Amino acid sequence: MNETGTETARRSESTPGALPTAVSAAAYGPLVRFRKWTVDRMVAARARRAEAVLRANGDLWDLMTRAAAGTAVTGASFSDYLTLYEQVRAFRPREILECGTGISTVVLAYALLENAREDGGAPGRVTSMEDDLSWFEVAGTRLPDAVRGVVDLIHSPKRDGFYKCFRGVQYESLPDRPYDFVFSDGPDRHSPVNGDKLFNLDLIHVVARSDGPVRAVVDNHYLTFYILQKVFGIEQARYSVSHKLMFVGPVTRHDVRFLRKESFLPDLRLFSTTELKLRMAREDSARDKSAVGN
Repeated sequence: MNETGTETARRSESTPGALPTAVSAAAYGPLVRFRKWTVDRMVAARARRAEAVLRANGDLWDLMTRAAAGTAVTGASFSDYLTLYEQVRAFRPREILECGTGISTVVLAYALLENAREDGGAPGRVTSMEDDLSWFEVAGTRLPDAVRGVVDLIHSPKRDGFYKCFRGVQYESLPDRPYDFVFSDGPDRHSPVNGDKLFNLDLIHVVARSDGPVRAVVDNHYLTFYILQKVFGIEQARYSVSHKLMFVGPVTRHDVRFLRKESFLPDLRLFSTTELKLRMAREDSARDKSAVGN
């Protein structure tokens, strides 16, 4: 079940890609319905291209198919897999954090190994976190030997956590490593305390500790998208309608924003209703505005 309350069809066991989720726009006006119609076709076109490109890479397709066979996991989409492969090949990270183990683990690891073959150096590492113990055990048995050497599979329960006024879920035990690329697709977003649907918090904590640049791909979780745009700004947290993913970065701890009471001053109205809007600011921009005011 996705966060819009609609079912996602399960993939065939013979292929590693999930089928798209059907979301109804019937309750909206013609403009919204037209936008959705257009976006659906953009997404479908990219999915067809992504599957063709992945199938053309015979070694990778074989590893993905073997990892998927006989499991009930819906998996990410072909578009997601191609995006992750392209991002790792283009930006050549060394320490990848994957929040949510899956077939994507194989894609990330394979891209690291391809980079190493070209560059002649060590391949780096994928730290793959999973909160569901039963799936963690299945994923461990399905991980192909060809990529196992660069993957560190870690089981960790989830817990509620916070960044400023935002309440989310995060892993209890996340290794402190110099991550430079994050794929955020977990843990399960329901609070272990009361079942509320929250957002995935770990990416913010990783960036808040990092002096080096971090890039991230965030899967199709709209509450997480919303909060990441508040914390990093829309220039650094960019949503792609054709990918149905958010691209974050490059960001460091200096890009993490915080709340200031002065941020509400532009909303004050003398003769109409005041609607307070949530704005966050980087520390350096807050200092700059303070200096101007003085």
